Amino acid sequence: MFFPNSMKIKNSDLVLEIGGGAFPYWRSDCLADVYDEASDVDLKQFGGSKLVTKGKPLFKIVDNKLPFKDNSFDYVICSHVFEHVPIDELQQLALEIMRVSKKAYIEFPRLVYDLIYNLDVHLNLMDIVDGEIICIDKKNTKLNELKLFQNYSLELRIKNLYSAEVKYENIMAVGYEFQNKIPIKIISDEKQFVDLISKSEYRNNRPSLFWLIKNKIHPKRIGKNIVGEKAISNFTELLITKP
Repeated sequence: MFFPNSMKIKNSDLVLEIGGGAFPYWRSDCLADVYDEASDVDLKQFGGSKLVTKGKPLFKIVDNKLPFKDNSFDYVICSHVFEHVPIDELQQLALEIMRVSKKAYIEFPRLVYDLIYNLDVHLNLMDIVDGEIICIDKKNTKLNELKLFQNYSLELRIKNLYSAEVKYENIMAVGYEFQNKIPIKIISDEKQFVDLISKSEYRNNRPSLFWLIKNKIHPKRIGKNIVGEKAISNFTELLITKP
């Protein structure tokens, strides 16, 4: 996660994390994933390590449905998941997130990240423009051939990568907090996609890892011990179907 300080989670909030993988966030109270510890899965889906729960309850997502009642949670974290979800299932995931909670933090890599790493487990190229998530199906783009993408990547790196005004993390990823609705726009034309994100401004007002290190604040220690672990029974009571 690039921007943990962008999340405005209250101490009393009940927090669900979707797709925490090998690095579930410390503030999450329970987890939901399409995988579990017994799943046979490419570890690149989890950042190269096995799925980790850190003792938090893990619930299975089946048929793109979160197994919880409406408004069960105060906050949902979904970090670096949207790029792994088939593009025709993104709208359903967004609706499910807003069904179980009216507030959510969504984070995913920007185009330049995929141009550099080109991870095969990433199915979509994405960005946020004017508060709207825009995405294009990666397999239908000419990622390694299209000069438009390559020129855009080069332009970003020349203008921003070594600029003191724009943090490196802001170029590589974007995080955004949504309330009540997660607007998603599916784009099929590569030029339209690049034109949109070329016109957007890269935000530079988020606390970064560099800022935390400079001020000797370790991200995992922020708020430590303020919020205790919730009892597992709290979550089973929220389930649509009891286990």
